[in-house]
Amino acid sequence: MLINADYITPAELTGYVRAGAADLAANQFTLARWLPNNEIDDLEYRFTRGGEGLIEAATFRSYDAESPIAARPGIARVTGELPPISRKIRLGEYDRLRQRRLDGQVRNALMRDAIRMTRSVSARMELARGEALYKGKLELAENGVIATVDFGRKGSHTVVPSVAWTDPAAEILADLLAWKAVYVDSNGQAPGAILTSERVVALMMRNDELRALVYAGGVSQPSVIAISSINEALRAYGLPPVQTYEARVRVNGVSTRVIPDDRVLMLPASGDANDPESTDLGATLWGTTAESLDSDFGIEEGEEPGIVSGVYAEKDPPALWTKAAAIGLPVLANPDLTFCADVA
Repeated sequence: MLINADYITPAELTGYVRAGAADLAANQFTLARWLPNNEIDDLEYRFTRGGEGLIEAATFRSYDAESPIAARPGIARVTGELPPISRKIRLGEYDRLRQRRLDGQVRNALMRDAIRMTRSVSARMELARGEALYKGKLELAENGVIATVDFGRKGSHTVVPSVAWTDPAAEILADLLAWKAVYVDSNGQAPGAILTSERVVALMMRNDELRALVYAGGVSQPSVIAISSINEALRAYGLPPVQTYEARVRVNGVSTRVIPDDRVLMLPASGDANDPESTDLGATLWGTTAESLDSDFGIEEGEEPGIVSGVYAEKDPPALWTKAAAIGLPVLANPDLTFCADVA
């Protein structure tokens, strides 16, 4: 199949879908707040795993004594290949004939298809972000890609409480404070966000300990307390507010949650979805596709990395194919900035 620019050029279509992808990251697939989009002109990811963690304290010395020698933190250089991801859809002969006399209708149909394919690519990348955040690793097994990318999160950062939060007698505050202590011990800083599902929030609203905390002093306790009251109580104990995340996508026709609804995640404060410098946790890397290097695409030099889209034509039978393509993967440079509890 050959590139077709009769209705819209690949460069124009690419600019259109990139704007749509940025909007998705800001409003729907919001895990990019913790793993921001970072476009790199490469086919590989490279990062240093480990980071500084706790700050090593210096020591006082006597005058004229030699300065003590510092040791570099234990870190590991991690490299790997960014896998390709793409999706296409066909505009057949019959549909083109029906729209041939309507000004702009074929062009509009192709632009809608490009956005649909871009949303599919973005949805798969959001699934990967979610998996990285709650598992501390990625396990890929699809379309010939068999790979596990283990970011090396400490085992103590993946836990199950002694009493499931489905039990109203569960000590949720005690659990959260204990997990915060582990987080601080690893990172030297407290988590900036608690991310969970509406299901877990509903369990918290009916929890005996939290209800007693909110309505202390013998005040009659309602059976359900407001999340705003819970967050106010948590703040008094140095815990960040609870945020909910409910994104779902279709996988093989089945509605699938990006993050299971029984998990509680402790994360750093969120950043800008399109500013890779806004968080120390990691990034979503978008590499350079072969399509973007094709002269027929007309992508300007320096703009090649990131998702691209174009229309291809076939002659027998006559049809147009609209494709969105990318190369990318989310990576956790500091995996211990994530903490996951399976509470339900």
